[in-house]
Amino acid sequence: MSNPWKEIKLEIYENHMKSDAVFQLQTLNQITKEQFESYGHEIVGILGVAGGNGLDEIDLHTTKKIYGFDINKDYIDACQNRYSYMGNTLELVQCDISDSTFTLPKTDLLIANLIIEYVGDSTFVSLINQNRNQVEVVSCTIQKNQSDGFVSQSNYVSAFDPLLSISHDVDAKKLIELFSNEKFSCIKTKEYTLPNGKEFIRLDFKKS
Repeated sequence: MSNPWKEIKLEIYENHMKSDAVFQLQTLNQITKEQFESYGHEIVGILGVAGGNGLDEIDLHTTKKIYGFDINKDYIDACQNRYSYMGNTLELVQCDISDSTFTLPKTDLLIANLIIEYVGDSTFVSLINQNRNQVEVVSCTIQKNQSDGFVSQSNYVSAFDPLLSISHDVDAKKLIELFSNEKFSCIKTKEYTLPNGKEFIRLDFKKS
């Protein structure tokens, strides 16, 4: 079965995410900025890079390499066009991170915002553990859902119906427990309230 993320146009995704009622693109931009500022890094990886939201917040004077991964080739192409000024510092890869053959490059900081919901918490933690020698800090953002559903309401919401076939609710406490079982400590948590009552929860992990 083809991953439904391959069928969602970037324009629809971004217009939905930045609409006033959702306000997730703007919030993620701020979170990404904070993630970059929280840890000294020379090599960054971003899982689910999409159109590159937040990339303009990175300090190119101190960052030697940025890896961006996404399953949608159109997203990768748009990101490459938007951030072409980064040259060889930015390396974009089309891939499915839930594929068992996927491996991570060496990174000081690995960012995974709103990606765990679509691969599953156990699969994600297994990926990180299998690549534990490649990762220093992994900073994740998950969505705490309300009763009105997984995808927030906007004029574009129907375009996301296919995602229900691959979406998972992610519980912060369970994610911390899964990481703890693999000897990763949660070193930071922060919550962000969204206009519609949903929350983003940032969780950072490091090898114990």
